[in-house]
Amino acid sequence: MVSQKAQAWGIDLMAAMTIFIVAITVFFVYSLNQSGEARSIIEDLNYDGKIFSNDLTSEGYPDDWVEANVVKIGLTNGGKINQIKLEKFYNFSQEDYARTKLVFNLKYDYFFFFEENMTVGGLSVEGIGRPGVTRDFIENEVSNFIKVTRLMVYEDKPITANVYIWEE
Repeated sequence: MVSQKAQAWGIDLMAAMTIFIVAITVFFVYSLNQSGEARSIIEDLNYDGKIFSNDLTSEGYPDDWVEANVVKIGLTNGGKINQIKLEKFYNFSQEDYARTKLVFNLKYDYFFFFEENMTVGGLSVEGIGRPGVTRDFIENEVSNFIKVTRLMVYEDKPITANVYIWEE
């Protein structure tokens, strides 16, 4: 003789197991996709940072570019940072930051700076990039950013040039 109470308990157990298995499956699928997405963002930031820093260490195109005709922004001539190009880049980024991102083909924000002081138009500036942003802001307030470092020649001395690329 089979008890009715035992059958009801078995159905409850199967329903609970089904819910548990579905919940575990959803959790693992979600967690695996999240880590892949974060890795993808970091890879994109790293790629954009390398391309951006390579462009900056080039002469640009055309060699004597100005805002009106620039195809590729570069800061060097003969392997050294050209002060005139540095000033043009600074002014361009202050006047039309969004367009500089288009020229660099960046979807992320950027900030370019030297370990030592950078002089633009006779004034000491912290860096070049999104107006109003500082290194401290990026380092303390931004969660997804990368730093690319290059060795360049500035004012006839070797200097460490850095680029922050971040996702807002």
